[in-house]
Amino acid sequence: MRMGVIGLAGVGRNHLAVLSQLPQYEIAAACDIDETILAERTAGLDLGRYTDARQMMDRERLDAVSLCTPPKVHLPHTELAAERGIHVLCEKPMAPDAATCQRMIDACERPGVTLMIAHKKRYVSAIRRLKELAEGPLGPIEVLMHRYPHPWMPEHEWFWAEDDGGGPLVENAVHAADTLRFLLGNVSRVYAEGDVFNARHHAPQLNVALYTARFATGAIAMVGAGMVSIPTPGMIFEDFWAACTHGIAEVSGPFDNPNKLTYALRDDIQKIHTETFGDDPFVREFEHFDECVRTGATPLTNGYEGMKAVELCLAVKRSCRTEAPVTLGD
Repeated sequence: MRMGVIGLAGVGRNHLAVLSQLPQYEIAAACDIDETILAERTAGLDLGRYTDARQMMDRERLDAVSLCTPPKVHLPHTELAAERGIHVLCEKPMAPDAATCQRMIDACERPGVTLMIAHKKRYVSAIRRLKELAEGPLGPIEVLMHRYPHPWMPEHEWFWAEDDGGGPLVENAVHAADTLRFLLGNVSRVYAEGDVFNARHHAPQLNVALYTARFATGAIAMVGAGMVSIPTPGMIFEDFWAACTHGIAEVSGPFDNPNKLTYALRDDIQKIHTETFGDDPFVREFEHFDECVRTGATPLTNGYEGMKAVELCLAVKRSCRTEAPVTLGD
């Protein structure tokens, strides 16, 4: 698959690195509005270099593009690609609001191109295994607690802008929102408390929240997310603890790729099962995108899932600001 990468300042660098390792991909072109970043990130690569995405899509023969730009410009880039029959892998969050997400979905449905949102947590093997066990011997998850303390704090203006990145509770904590939906399904109601702790210079944008969620299944979850942690060695982590019908489970490990799963069954409480994983969710994500483009399968993280994750994050922020529970639709 001939791929073009748009936006190289942040996660686009990771996309370039992973794509270059996978034989099913050829990085045909890269684009960034900053010529210096473009030159630095693509040094040593044999590809087309552009500062204009439209120009890149018109001049290059591309099968797909990887959108790694700020969320505010995901829609126009998606529309450019879809109009040309180019498949789209779009970084999270999908867009600043649900209406814009829907426009992206519509733009790709008309020509029948694949739209996949890069929610890489769904491709973390320990999380996928937890879901598998919850659909098997552990039984459905009834209570979930998730700690997601981001250890860095970007200062880019777009990251904190309400009409773009939406701050930590959207731009990054959308990972937590999507993972909850992956494990537990649709959310019916959320209640949140949040603040600007450790980021008062970005007020009134919220920096952290603790929230509870009630799911359509009746399950409940508690989440702590935001950018109040620090990159102290040995303390960069994330974890999940689940109480299921027939047992309990914990997923834990490094931030962004928790790699250890521990579980026990209620009818055999003395036996603890432990599984560890060593693969890269970025690789799994790109392999899944390639499969969907080749076969026409619907991505695990399709546009609808991307939109619902954004809606949940916005509901969390609304609950923080109104000091009241927020009900969500299906």
